[in-house]
Amino acid sequence: MNTKNIAKNLLAGLLLTSAVGAAMAEAPYPPETKIVSTKTRAQVVAELKQARANGEILVTDQYPADKPFVSTKTRADVRAELQQARANGEMIVTDQYPVEKPFHSTLTRQQVQDELQQARDNGTAVSNANGRAL
Repeated sequence: MNTKNIAKNLLAGLLLTSAVGAAMAEAPYPPETKIVSTKTRAQVVAELKQARANGEILVTDQYPADKPFVSTKTRADVRAELQQARANGEMIVTDQYPVEKPFHSTLTRQQVQDELQQARDNGTAVSNANGRAL
Protein backbone atom coordinates (compact mmCIF):
# COMPACT_ATOMS: atom_id res chain seq x y z
CA MET A 1 0.00 0.00 0.00
CA ASN A 2 2.79 2.37 0.87
CA THR A 3 4.59 1.76 -2.44
CA LYS A 4 1.40 2.62 -4.37
CA ASN A 5 1.21 6.02 -2.62
CA ILE A 6 4.86 6.70 -3.35
CA ALA A 7 4.39 5.79 -7.02
CA LYS A 8 1.27 8.02 -7.29
CA ASN A 9 3.04 10.97 -5.69
CA LEU A 10 6.08 10.49 -7.89
CA LEU A 11 3.95 10.37 -11.04
CA ALA A 12 1.95 13.44 -9.99
CA GLY A 13 5.16 15.37 -9.32
CA LEU A 14 6.60 14.39 -12.69
CA LEU A 15 3.45 15.50 -14.52
CA LEU A 16 3.36 18.80 -12.62
CA THR A 17 7.01 19.49 -13.40
CA SER A 18 6.44 18.76 -17.09
CA ALA A 19 3.40 21.04 -17.23
CA VAL A 20 5.23 23.94 -15.57
CA GLY A 21 8.23 23.48 -17.86
CA ALA A 22 6.04 23.53 -20.97
CA ALA A 23 4.24 26.67 -19.83
CA MET A 24 7.50 28.50 -19.10
CA ALA A 25 9.06 27.49 -22.43
CA GLU A 26 6.67 29.67 -24.44
CA ALA A 27 7.73 33.05 -23.02
CA PRO A 28 10.99 34.38 -24.54
CA TYR A 29 13.60 35.57 -22.06
CA PRO A 30 14.57 38.35 -22.05
CA PRO A 31 11.76 40.04 -23.95
CA GLU A 32 12.98 41.04 -27.37
CA THR A 33 13.16 44.79 -27.89
CA LYS A 34 14.09 46.51 -31.09
CA ILE A 35 17.06 48.86 -30.78
CA VAL A 36 17.00 51.99 -32.87
CA SER A 37 20.28 53.86 -33.28
CA THR A 38 20.32 57.65 -33.14
CA LYS A 39 23.66 57.87 -34.99
CA THR A 40 24.64 57.12 -38.53
CA ARG A 41 27.30 54.58 -39.42
CA ALA A 42 29.62 57.43 -40.44
CA GLN A 43 29.25 59.09 -37.02
CA VAL A 44 30.05 55.83 -35.19
CA VAL A 45 33.12 55.21 -37.39
CA ALA A 46 34.31 58.80 -36.79
CA GLU A 47 33.92 58.38 -33.00
CA LEU A 48 35.86 55.11 -33.14
CA LYS A 49 38.72 56.74 -35.07
CA GLN A 50 38.81 59.63 -32.60
CA ALA A 51 38.88 57.24 -29.61
CA ARG A 52 41.75 55.28 -31.18
CA ALA A 53 43.65 58.50 -31.83
CA ASN A 54 43.18 59.57 -28.19
CA GLY A 55 44.40 56.20 -26.94
CA GLU A 56 41.05 55.43 -25.31
CA ILE A 57 40.68 52.07 -27.07
CA LEU A 58 43.32 49.45 -26.40
CA VAL A 59 43.49 46.10 -28.14
CA THR A 60 44.26 43.56 -25.43
CA ASP A 61 43.03 40.26 -24.10
CA GLN A 62 43.06 41.63 -20.56
CA TYR A 63 39.82 42.97 -19.10
CA PRO A 64 39.58 45.65 -17.98
CA ALA A 65 42.28 47.04 -20.24
CA ASP A 66 45.08 48.81 -18.41
CA LYS A 67 45.48 52.31 -19.73
CA PRO A 68 49.06 53.46 -20.16
CA PHE A 69 50.30 55.58 -17.27
CA VAL A 70 51.37 59.11 -18.10
CA SER A 71 53.31 60.85 -15.35
CA THR A 72 52.66 64.47 -14.52
CA LYS A 73 55.97 64.84 -12.68
CA THR A 74 59.48 65.25 -13.98
CA ARG A 75 62.28 62.86 -13.12
CA ALA A 76 63.80 65.54 -10.88
CA ASP A 77 60.51 65.88 -8.95
CA VAL A 78 60.35 62.14 -8.33
CA ARG A 79 63.97 61.99 -7.20
CA ALA A 80 63.39 64.92 -4.82
CA GLU A 81 60.35 63.16 -3.33
CA LEU A 82 62.39 59.98 -2.87
CA GLN A 83 65.16 61.86 -1.05
CA GLN A 84 62.58 63.57 1.18
CA ALA A 85 60.92 60.24 2.01
CA ARG A 86 64.28 58.71 2.91
CA ALA A 87 65.11 61.70 5.10
CA ASN A 88 61.74 61.39 6.89
CA GLY A 89 62.30 57.66 7.52
CA GLU A 90 59.37 56.66 5.30
CA MET A 91 61.53 54.45 3.07
CA ILE A 92 62.73 51.57 5.18
CA VAL A 93 64.63 48.74 3.50
CA THR A 94 63.97 45.45 5.26
CA ASP A 95 63.17 41.79 4.59
CA GLN A 96 60.22 41.96 6.96
CA TYR A 97 56.73 42.42 5.52
CA PRO A 98 54.77 44.39 6.45
CA VAL A 99 57.37 46.94 7.36
CA GLU A 100 57.09 48.04 10.95
CA LYS A 101 57.87 51.73 11.09
CA PRO A 102 59.71 52.90 14.17
CA PHE A 103 57.42 54.60 16.69
CA HIS A 104 58.39 58.04 17.91
CA SER A 105 56.26 59.36 20.74
CA THR A 106 55.35 63.02 20.90
CA LEU A 107 54.69 62.85 24.65
CA THR A 108 57.19 63.14 27.45
CA ARG A 109 57.64 60.34 29.97
CA GLN A 110 55.86 62.43 32.62
CA GLN A 111 52.84 62.96 30.33
CA VAL A 112 52.54 59.23 29.70
CA GLN A 113 52.76 58.48 33.44
CA ASP A 114 50.08 61.12 34.13
CA GLU A 115 47.78 59.54 31.51
CA LEU A 116 48.31 56.09 33.05
CA GLN A 117 47.51 57.36 36.53
CA GLN A 118 44.36 59.07 35.25
CA ALA A 119 43.26 55.83 33.51
CA ARG A 120 43.88 53.88 36.73
CA ASP A 121 41.78 56.39 38.67
CA ASN A 122 38.94 56.09 36.12
CA GLY A 123 39.22 52.29 36.03
CA THR A 124 39.85 52.29 32.27
CA ALA A 125 43.46 51.07 32.36
CA VAL A 126 43.67 47.51 30.99
CA SER A 127 46.62 45.15 31.13
CA ASN A 128 47.82 43.20 28.11
CA ALA A 129 47.58 40.00 30.17
CA ASN A 130 44.04 38.52 30.00
CA GLY A 131 42.32 41.93 30.02
CA ARG A 132 42.92 42.47 33.73
CA ALA A 133 42.64 46.00 35.08
CA LEU A 134 45.85 47.58 36.29
